[in-house]
Amino acid sequence: MGCNKQCCLIATAIAGLIMAILGGVLIPIGNQLVYDGVKTDAVLTPDSVAYEAWLEPPVPVYMEYWVWDLRNPEQFKQGAVPVLEQKGPYAYREYLAKHNVIHNPNGTISYRPSTTYVFDREKSVGPESDTFTTVNLVAFTLASFFKYTGTIPQSAVKLIHELSKAELTLELSVYDILWGYEDAYLKLFQDELGEDVIPFTKFGLFLGTNGTQGVIWTVYDGVNDLSKLNVVNVWDGYEKLPWWTTPWANMINGTDGAAFHPYIQEDELLYVYVPDICRSGYMLFDKWTKIKGIPVAEWYVPSDLYANPEEVPDNIGFCTPDKYSCVPTGLINVTECYFGAPIFFSSPHFLYGENLLSTVEGLQPVEDEHKIYFALEMLAGVPFEIDNRIQINLKVEPYEFLPLSQGINALYYPVIWLNESSGLDQENADLYLSDVIMPQRLLYAMTYILLGAGAGMFFGATIALIRLRISNKKRGGIDEQFLEDSVKQVSENKAYDPDDAE
Repeated sequence: MGCNKQCCLIATAIAGLIMAILGGVLIPIGNQLVYDGVKTDAVLTPDSVAYEAWLEPPVPVYMEYWVWDLRNPEQFKQGAVPVLEQKGPYAYREYLAKHNVIHNPNGTISYRPSTTYVFDREKSVGPESDTFTTVNLVAFTLASFFKYTGTIPQSAVKLIHELSKAELTLELSVYDILWGYEDAYLKLFQDELGEDVIPFTKFGLFLGTNGTQGVIWTVYDGVNDLSKLNVVNVWDGYEKLPWWTTPWANMINGTDGAAFHPYIQEDELLYVYVPDICRSGYMLFDKWTKIKGIPVAEWYVPSDLYANPEEVPDNIGFCTPDKYSCVPTGLINVTECYFGAPIFFSSPHFLYGENLLSTVEGLQPVEDEHKIYFALEMLAGVPFEIDNRIQINLKVEPYEFLPLSQGINALYYPVIWLNESSGLDQENADLYLSDVIMPQRLLYAMTYILLGAGAGMFFGATIALIRLRISNKKRGGIDEQFLEDSVKQVSENKAYDPDDAE
């Protein structure tokens, strides 16, 4: 009877040891299986899981706009602080696609992106025909161009303004400011110079971008180097940018923000190239959370992106045309890459630009509502939620040749802010859980069950053998050599033979 019990314990210990070893071996094997699976699914090749989603995102994407309504236009012209009221959101469903896709032999892909905007009345506060008052962007842009280039005498500029009969402030609809309205200056130029010279008379912040193809992007497909997945190689023919004053500032770093490399780490700087602001920026890890049961990490753009060089010395490269032309903290100067137009980007409500808030009235920055936010599934490098927010500002100042402008104060005038957002829907969340998360969890569960159960069986059986030996010794039923022989035979993977003790 004692022999049967001790044989069972030895067999249990051996089985547990084998299970624990198998579980330990499966850890690196399982990790490699997961890595190989993620790489196969993530690379940008026509047969990969991610490819179709890369061509056309399967989740809804929206662009929301808030316009700044000038409530005191007459007082503003006389030098008063502009009183602004936010109106919005006005939402558009975005349909994103990539065209003319070419897979290059050097492991890159070239394509032209397009975005089609469709107004969504249900997600908007009102129709596109809603109106608001703002400054005349064309008037201040032309005035700035003529002043700082000196190409036309001031008297001629004044005459142009008088002939155009343009106003310093305008009442526009939301549709007008976005997609175009007939501008008095452009109409005058076309009348005088002809359609061959001035082919259009409309101006809008996003005129010509709805449904049209953009410039050529070339990105890495990730096959040769998974860490370069979707990283920009060439944009619009540029390997580095021509607008800034240092090599670092002119670097094109990161992806387009639609996808990142798998196995993202918390201590990384995740770079994104943003054509709208003519430069690259980066995001930092914030915290872990869950979206529809899937663990994700929240990432944000730090205030350093908008900081003056006195606070972040590297930002000296974004001062144009030279280091003596830096803008206040909170702003990004894009005049150089917007053909001389005095356009300055910022976070909505001048978040990160506290010094700018005294120049306007009505802005109330709230970090959670106005920061840039990405929620990333770190294993696959896929964004599950995005809030990509930015504000467009125009530098206004008095010009002698621009009637009614002499009384205004020089300031950065908020025109509009926007949020390009997307979120994982339940259908795609369920698909991701069943096809990606659950197989990994089952694999890891099996591995650690083998390791844990095997270790438990081994140590439990060993302890039971020790207790059995002590018990038998007290009864005189076994000599002192029993434990040593038992342990030796367990290590040699053979059953205990009582004849061996004799």
